[in-house]
Amino acid sequence: MKKVWITYAWKDNEDKDIDFIIQQLDKTTLDVRFDRRNLVPGQRLWTQIGGMITDPNECDAWGVILTANSIGSQACIEELSYALARSLSTKGGDFPVFALLQKIEPSQLPPALKVRLCISLENNDWVKQVVAAASKNPPGFIPSGLTDFVFHEHTAVDGFCLEIRPRFDRISPFAVCVDYSERMSGNVTSCSPGPADQIPNGHCAIDFIDQETTLTDGTRAWVWGSNNEANSTSSYYLFYKKRPTRIWYGHQQNLRLLSL
Repeated sequence: MKKVWITYAWKDNEDKDIDFIIQQLDKTTLDVRFDRRNLVPGQRLWTQIGGMITDPNECDAWGVILTANSIGSQACIEELSYALARSLSTKGGDFPVFALLQKIEPSQLPPALKVRLCISLENNDWVKQVVAAASKNPPGFIPSGLTDFVFHEHTAVDGFCLEIRPRFDRISPFAVCVDYSERMSGNVTSCSPGPADQIPNGHCAIDFIDQETTLTDGTRAWVWGSNNEANSTSSYYLFYKKRPTRIWYGHQQNLRLLSL
C-alpha cells in the first residue's frame, strides 16, 4: 500500500469536507495519513510532520488540498517545503507531489505547484487520479458520456437560453422544436442563430421559420429554424423562462430529442 500524507487547512474541515475526502481515499488501496490520524498527541508537532513527510519508510507521496485557506496557511506552506525538499533531493527525485484543487484557479497556484500534477475535486475521477499519482502511474483517462453536440445554458433577460451546436459537424438547414404548449404558454419565447458562446440580441437568418408544426410521431410542436448553418462556431439559442421538458434539435429532416 502506498503511504500518502495529506496536508490541509483546518478551517476547510468546518463542514467535514476534508473528512469526506479522506473517507473516499480510504476506500482505495492507499494508506492515507494525516495529522489527526498519525501524529502522537503531546509530542513536538513539526518534528513529527517533518519526519513523516521526509522519511521514505513513512511516506510514498504527498498531497495538499489546495484552497484559499491552505494557500494562506503558514502550516501548509511549511509542509509543502518539506515535500519539495524531499522531491528535489537526490534520493527522492521521483517523490510524487500533487495538489487537490477546491475552488482554486490555476493562476492562484503557488509557483512550486504550477509545474506539478494538479487534480480538480470537480472531476468525477479525482480519486482514481490520486491513486495514480501516488503510484506514479498514468491515470489512463477514458472519455465517456459525450455526444456530438455541445449544450450550454446561459442566463438571459427574463430567464435563460440554451445554446445548441454540433462539435465538429456542419448542419443546414437547422431547427429547434418544443412542445406546442410551451410556446403558447409563453414559457419558451424564441430561438435565434448566433455566434458560439455569444448570446444574440437579434438575428439575421436565411429562410427563417417560426411556426406550429407536427412531428413525425404526431406530436404538436413549435419550430424555429433557418438555413443558417450550425457548426463549431455557430449555435442556435433557445430562450425560455423555465427549462422545457423536451427539446428537439438538429437537421430539419432528422430531429433528435433532448430530454431535460
